[in-house]
Amino acid sequence: MRLNSFLLFFILIISYQGLHAQIVNIENRRIYDDTSGWSGSLDGSFSIQQNSKLFYNLGFRPRAQFKSRKNYILAIGDVSYTGSQGQTYANSGMIHFRYARRIKNGPWKWESYTQTQYNQLLDQKNRTLVGTGLRWKFVDTNHIRGFLGSSVFYEYEELRVEKTFHNDVRWSNYISWFLPIKKIINFTGTTYYQPLLKDFSDFRFSGNYGLSILVSKHLDLRFDLNLFYDSNPPENVLNLVYSTTVGFRVKLGE
Repeated sequence: MRLNSFLLFFILIISYQGLHAQIVNIENRRIYDDTSGWSGSLDGSFSIQQNSKLFYNLGFRPRAQFKSRKNYILAIGDVSYTGSQGQTYANSGMIHFRYARRIKNGPWKWESYTQTQYNQLLDQKNRTLVGTGLRWKFVDTNHIRGFLGSSVFYEYEELRVEKTFHNDVRWSNYISWFLPIKKIINFTGTTYYQPLLKDFSDFRFSGNYGLSILVSKHLDLRFDLNLFYDSNPPENVLNLVYSTTVGFRVKLGE
């Protein structure tokens, strides 16, 4: 019984992550620093647990970024697999590529992007999109940053069980911010809204919000809220999924 309860909890966590990946939050995958040229990271994980069955989980998240005054390139990937002997509980993958060019040295950039992904929990065999639009840095002062973005993308989606195909054009809009408050609080957030151009009642909404509080020189508290809403999801998939987490970070040394 304990194993079943643990497994159910573990699968629910993975399920939320897979559902939320329908809208990929690119804002929290950018590298926000003053470094020009190439930078990146490679995150990977692998875990095994042996009980009555052998359970294993694999995660792989590469990221590469190029930044200059005029040009910006971002390439990210995300692969996740959870299963046991002869059974798969979650299986998803995504590749995203984005190019942006600054307009006349101002706060505006023209962005173009493409993405392909699959997700077993969403009954998603293949989802591929291509889009383009504008990004505006509407505030950048005293460590406060705010961005608005609007683009149009073509989306092709093929579902596994239903064996149906979707060819749609969506309007993607987002706002993101990085807001420090009195040097002890940092509030960050990104909100996406993506309606279908031919039917605004068919839309997707995504929100990622984080609050960091400096308790002492060596201790931060962290609160996170993530949610995703789809007004017209595939059959047997929930309209709304969300998660909240509370954690802390201890800084060592001076």
